[in-house]
Amino acid sequence: MRRRQFNLLPALVGFTGLLCLALLFPTSCRADAPASPEPNRDQFVGSLDEVIGPRGGAVPGFSDADFVQLLRPDDIPPIYEPAFIPAAEAALPDEALVIGLSIGDDHRAYPAGILFNREMVNDVVDELPVLVSWCPRCYTALVHDRRIDGEAVRFGNHGALYLGAMTWFDHPTGTIWSQPLGTAVVGPLAGARLPLIPSELAVWKDWLSAHPDTLVLADSRPAQPFSGNLPGPDHVVGIVVDGEALAIPYHRVPFDHAVRVRVNDTPVEIWREVATQAVRAAQLNHRGDHRRDVPVLMSYRSSWLKFYPHSVHELPVDSQ
Repeated sequence: MRRRQFNLLPALVGFTGLLCLALLFPTSCRADAPASPEPNRDQFVGSLDEVIGPRGGAVPGFSDADFVQLLRPDDIPPIYEPAFIPAAEAALPDEALVIGLSIGDDHRAYPAGILFNREMVNDVVDELPVLVSWCPRCYTALVHDRRIDGEAVRFGNHGALYLGAMTWFDHPTGTIWSQPLGTAVVGPLAGARLPLIPSELAVWKDWLSAHPDTLVLADSRPAQPFSGNLPGPDHVVGIVVDGEALAIPYHRVPFDHAVRVRVNDTPVEIWREVATQAVRAAQLNHRGDHRRDVPVLMSYRSSWLKFYPHSVHELPVDSQ
């Protein structure tokens, strides 16, 4: 049998030429190959020590697995110097959602449409420094006393989520705070708390009717009125007394009478304000009289349970 002869020289020459071209023009040989993905430098993927930094600790139970840095601090810019207009100039739709705050004779409405974009307002109401904040992911519209050791403190938006909810940072120390908890969770002030102040989540027409002399937060940035996603079956009404929490479904709060519950052995009455239809709560004394207002935390049920597991009561107890 006659063997076939192979001349390898042309093949080697051709291969060598292709190799040289590839070395000279590496990108042209891989024009259709996908580029290597760039690391997401804005999202936190480090260790707990990297979150805490060199200047402080964390509250017990804090885990960096529950902490995600989505944006840089103040990428969502808070309102540090708020401006207000009279109600007659507000031009809000009747059903626009507002966070209503009354301290003394000072009544203010913070449109949820503005807070949807800005999320935080450092304000002073009746000489009390307050922080008004709104976490769209959790539906928590809250007002806190922003004094620490008697001094007013400015708060910024940390741009991170802790247990799925917004976080703040205080300007003096850079400590990171959880909005639903009102608690410093990481940093030099870890464990500190800001007192929660009673406020109302109401529609504009009801708040205006109850407080015709209200001032309304204004903003130079355009904002659409927030009126479509009003509280409903997906929301709960939460109460926290001395660290113990209880919540009932929003739609379980009746319109015609109050509901009594016990939180940490403290009797609390929950009702809807007649004028504004907002949910309110008060701690009762031994005679059953209102002793003091208790702040209400409106939230999506799923968000509430991340912070206070097993605390939702489907049916009110001891109702009257």
